[in-house]
Amino acid sequence: MLDSAVEAASAARVRPARIRTAALRTGLGLCAGAVLILAFLRLVNVSAVYQRLEHLSIGFAVLCGVAFLAAYVVRALRWRVLLRPDEVSVGRAVGIYQVATFLNWLLPIRGGELAKSLLLRRTNGIPVSRSLATVSMDKAMDLMPAVVLVGLLPFVGLHLSRPLWVLLLSAMAVVAVGVLVLALAAWRRERALTLLTRPVAAVLPSAARQRVEPCIVLFVDTLLALIRQPRIMLVAAAYTAAAVGLDALFCLLAFHAVGVAIPVSVVLYGYTFYNLAFILPTPPGQVGSNELVGLLIFSGVFGLNRSGVGAMFLFSHPWTAMLMTLSGLLCLSMMGLTLRNTLQLARQSEEGAEA
Repeated sequence: MLDSAVEAASAARVRPARIRTAALRTGLGLCAGAVLILAFLRLVNVSAVYQRLEHLSIGFAVLCGVAFLAAYVVRALRWRVLLRPDEVSVGRAVGIYQVATFLNWLLPIRGGELAKSLLLRRTNGIPVSRSLATVSMDKAMDLMPAVVLVGLLPFVGLHLSRPLWVLLLSAMAVVAVGVLVLALAAWRRERALTLLTRPVAAVLPSAARQRVEPCIVLFVDTLLALIRQPRIMLVAAAYTAAAVGLDALFCLLAFHAVGVAIPVSVVLYGYTFYNLAFILPTPPGQVGSNELVGLLIFSGVFGLNRSGVGAMFLFSHPWTAMLMTLSGLLCLSMMGLTLRNTLQLARQSEEGAEA
């Protein structure tokens, strides 16, 4: 009983500190977002942007919203395929994916990815270490279109700026490291596990290490099981191509909604690069970052009119934010969860991402 009382008192002391830390992070994130918004406003003609928004096409706006949500549904179906042989219903997979998307939009750190595994453990009893491997593979497949498009650059005649090349090469480096680790694990499993667990052994105490190392082993074995099933990987690749097509359709329709004509090749490359930029942390709700990154890519790299690009992102950002929030909260309700549960899960996800 004494130990329980001590633990309760310790938790009571830690909770206010966590609240203060979360409030500080949120405040700093919003301040950063305000700086980004000011930078964006200095780069565009505000009156020209407002005129475009006054003549917004409601039909194109609705259609681009449908394409936006459909892209995440397709990605959820891809994740469901990667989860096999664990059986997860279509509705459950889509619901969890939408909640994770909502959390990723809400949080500076991509806590939604860990939240997928936490929700799946809660609803289907699947261990986090097993489902987290499928989450990692799912996110890696979102990087593959950028790798393919970079390979096609010599044939499409696009010239990219140095900062964009840095971003693309960073993403390709992440993919290359992942491929090398998987290749080593497939060739010399024990050696790969030794390399992955050695940093854990150097940092964590013995008791914690004994809990973490089996999770790493299960994580690696799950990834190996996936890559040894070419049929599953081909189906997942087909879902990835469909998701990229829907992303491009959303972007094309969003530009048409504000009266901007844009070539399909620019849509495909521009929106893929735009999504790639959000590997990095963003302000809460991506305040300011959406607009500024979109302007730098579509106007700075591809030479589109600044007012048109600014109007597109000023329209699409709140529109997609509303869609993500409504769909995320609806899916939470269908799973019997509440907004308070979501915020608790978000905190766990942030702590897990930092650990």
